[in-house]
Amino acid sequence: MGLTNFVIQNFVSADDGIGGHVKAWQSFKNVEGYLDFLTGTDLATKQNAIVEESTHLLIIPIFTSGITDKMRVVDSEQRFYDITYADDPMGLHHHNEIYLSFSGVQENTEDSSTVKLEDIQ
Repeated sequence: MGLTNFVIQNFVSADDGIGGHVKAWQSFKNVEGYLDFLTGTDLATKQNAIVEESTHLLIIPIFTSGITDKMRVVDSEQRFYDITYADDPMGLHHHNEIYLSFSGVQENTEDSSTVKLEDIQ
């Protein structure tokens, strides 16, 4: 399987159109990458707790700065994954390794770049 499109989203306070604000997921960056399951073995003697709670790994071959563990990733099937750890291996700014935890499937909305929290819970 080749490169796949993903949307990285951050949680922001957005205008609700009537003078107030609502917390919502908003597009941060569109990226291409490779998503795969993380598989655990008993061979490793030390496990990082962040990796243990992760279910998937997203590799973004073109380095993208600004990705944090306060964000999430949405794939083309509207499945979303919370970012548990965003790694820039060895600080080289060559590629990103994003550890993810599967969180569910986003319902279709009129504007898929902004999703209200109540739409995903």
